[in-house]
Amino acid sequence: MRITAMIHAVALAGLLSLSAGAQEKFEPTWESLDSRPCPPWFDEAKFGIFIHWGVYAVPAWSPKGTYSEWYWDAMQNRNGPTWKFHEKTYGAAFKYQDFAPMFKAELYDPAVWADVFARSGAKYVVLTSKHHDGFCLWPSRESWNWNSADVGPHRDLLGDLTNAVRARGMKMGIYYSLYEWFNPVYRQDVNRYVNEHMLPQIKDVVTRYKPSVIFSDGEWDHPWQTWRSPEFLAWLFNESPCREDVVVNDRWGKECRSRHGGYFTTEYGEVGGGKELFAGRKWEENRGIGASFGYNRNEELGEYRTAEELIHLLVSIVSKGGNLLLDVGPTSDGRIPVIMQQRLIEMGEWLNVNGEAIYGTKRWRAISEASDSVITRLDPRVDFDWKKDSPQPPIPADNFTAAWTGFVEPEFSETYKFHTVSDDGTRLWVDGKKIIDNWTDHVAAEDAGEIKLEAGKRYPIKLEYYEKSGDSVMKLLWSSKSLPKQVIPAERLSLGAEAASGHGLKGDYSGSSHWVFYTSKGDAVYAICLKWPGRELKLRTPKPGEGAAATMLGVPGALKWRTDGEGIAIETPALDPGSAPCRHAWVFKLTGVK
Repeated sequence: MRITAMIHAVALAGLLSLSAGAQEKFEPTWESLDSRPCPPWFDEAKFGIFIHWGVYAVPAWSPKGTYSEWYWDAMQNRNGPTWKFHEKTYGAAFKYQDFAPMFKAELYDPAVWADVFARSGAKYVVLTSKHHDGFCLWPSRESWNWNSADVGPHRDLLGDLTNAVRARGMKMGIYYSLYEWFNPVYRQDVNRYVNEHMLPQIKDVVTRYKPSVIFSDGEWDHPWQTWRSPEFLAWLFNESPCREDVVVNDRWGKECRSRHGGYFTTEYGEVGGGKELFAGRKWEENRGIGASFGYNRNEELGEYRTAEELIHLLVSIVSKGGNLLLDVGPTSDGRIPVIMQQRLIEMGEWLNVNGEAIYGTKRWRAISEASDSVITRLDPRVDFDWKKDSPQPPIPADNFTAAWTGFVEPEFSETYKFHTVSDDGTRLWVDGKKIIDNWTDHVAAEDAGEIKLEAGKRYPIKLEYYEKSGDSVMKLLWSSKSLPKQVIPAERLSLGAEAASGHGLKGDYSGSSHWVFYTSKGDAVYAICLKWPGRELKLRTPKPGEGAAATMLGVPGALKWRTDGEGIAIETPALDPGSAPCRHAWVFKLTGVK
């Protein structure tokens, strides 16, 4: 009986095992692959480091506001700024491939990198194993000698960093470009490229290094069928050595983003992403500390986000259920620029105090609370390209309005054409007549309208503008038979109808600034304040329940609070600069609220 019972038990266990295995097996269809839950560690991590590093780190140049890692591709435009820089600096005969021996990474110390990343508070790291130029940072068989082991550093850069990162308790991942700009096989026969080059190569890098993240990219040339993405992902989830831990993004075919794959991605476009676009789906914003992912020698201090701005960005993203993958671009000799290290270390100092409100948290029922801000100033000219920045704190970088009023004085008696360049809406009145009306969301576009004016006379002018999200641009120009198109100069603008009223226009800016963001964990709600609230923090959204209590992270003891029936008001601790637990943002922990 005992033997029979054992046989039955073993058989039952086998059946259960087969059943469990069958349930975990994913088919090469999007319906099956999209049903795979995102491994919990990724949602809990919240903050990762992106690294763009390769041959493009040698020239390390692109026009401001663009990606330096696209150097080879940008060189192809013989009338463009990259080619002009290249020809002047290296000569017309110098090929992109000639940079590879100069990519030596002689100062590369992966232990130093990993220490910086660990001190930043990041929980995972993603390195460009191969960007669109096809150069690999590991000894890839499929790359011929176009890799860091055969040329340049003569080193397995990816493998060395993988070991250092994991030794410090962080997850390690890879970025991988599906396409290669100038691979002759790709350009001549994409199916052969996928079958004989791409799929064997990506399986090789996965098998060797067992990444916890695969950030796919370069998918936009072809649909997922061409890339055979479902087939690869089924192998990844069923058979690969990292099948249980690995997280993948949504860049697996030109129609896949925000539709198929693992987590969804935004790129320099976090605002509203998690709230409006990806509700219920894990997402991640990826961006650089500057405007470029790869190191760009052409960037100046103003292109780099401050630590405060990056902390605020992280808080905003996490409150909406997202992760931040923040990029650094090392130099060709293997150093992380000091300004990038400083930003990361300062973020880590903040997270050391306030990480409880970030790691492992969930979206609360409310994302944020806002307050209205208004500023008035004299603008000599209307010639602004704020890109994704605020016109002036406390005006937010998105969802703000501006209005300029004053007088304009023409030099000639003739018909003038007024031009506006705006992103988004704009309206213009001259002498009480509306001559431009494009009050819609749009990318940077030029509008124009005409009116006849007399020399020496001052005409009232009013210009309105609103910015919703993304880039923000507002320029006011004019032209006439006697005047080439130009930004209207300050000497032709005035605040009043009299000559002594001063040059320029009065600019009135207003916007609703989100200054408190919420996260939650268990029975706790965290109110993260982007500015110090003063003596009392008034919150409209949380309602006190039985046993409600408030504390401030980094400060011992309970805080007094009261309610007027519409929310909760917390008495903030009296802190001087020496006793403040952190800078840039402050976290109040609430329990017993609803």
